[in-house]
Amino acid sequence: MRRQIPIITESDRLLPYYLVDVGSGWKQEHIVREKGYFYQWIQCMEGEGELRTAGKTFRVKEGMAMLLLKNEPHEYYALSPSWIVDWIVFDGRQVEPFLRYMAEIQNSGAFYVIRPDIFISRIQQALDIQQSDRPMKGIQCSSVIYALLTDIIQYASVQPNQSADLLTHKLKPLLDYIEQNYNQPLALESMAELTGVTPQHLCTIFKKTINVRIFQYINSVRIKKSKELLLHNHPQMQIKEIATLTGFEDANYFSTVFKQLEKISPNEFRKIQLSSRK
Repeated sequence: MRRQIPIITESDRLLPYYLVDVGSGWKQEHIVREKGYFYQWIQCMEGEGELRTAGKTFRVKEGMAMLLLKNEPHEYYALSPSWIVDWIVFDGRQVEPFLRYMAEIQNSGAFYVIRPDIFISRIQQALDIQQSDRPMKGIQCSSVIYALLTDIIQYASVQPNQSADLLTHKLKPLLDYIEQNYNQPLALESMAELTGVTPQHLCTIFKKTINVRIFQYINSVRIKKSKELLLHNHPQMQIKEIATLTGFEDANYFSTVFKQLEKISPNEFRKIQLSSRK
């Protein structure tokens, strides 16, 4: 078993993320916290246990993990004779907005993890930093915690086989299809059929995985292609023709979308870019 409790300075508390406690190979005892604690990521290494929080009960098996939010009452305990976990406890002013708005996590719970080795590695990194003589341990651990939070988005999910990494792999044929057919009408129903899910579910997993709505993504691809036409291939081509070639049925709508994404009109963009080459 390894455990490190860092000395938290006032400077550490100003960091967006800071380490509170970290350990590995821990034989988990029965924990009851009626007023909650700091943020915790607890990775199940061996055996299984149970988590109770917010009126729900979660079974936590090997390869799964628990994410406990700050100040949320909880209880967890072993179901097997031995429940071994790795864990990291953290806090910071950016943790709550990151989990709420980037990871879209609102509650404590159990998570399925497709790459537990990555989370184990993060915990070992934090342990190694704390056990070293390195300067600025707080800043280094802050970067480890940030990396762990981004790993949660990519490799963890409340449902099996729903992590962003797996969903990205599932969406790869659709992303390729959009890249190859951006200049054609793209109907939600046909894209859902290509992916093998319902249109509603496609919208849900696309937003979760790519972090934008599907038609926003399509527009961004079309605008990227229009910039190539504006500059490289046909610098004299009319805006209406470029709109048609990149899948926009209406030139005014094309100009509106272009300005939303690039903050200038297509003509202004072309003028600025071409003048910079002289």
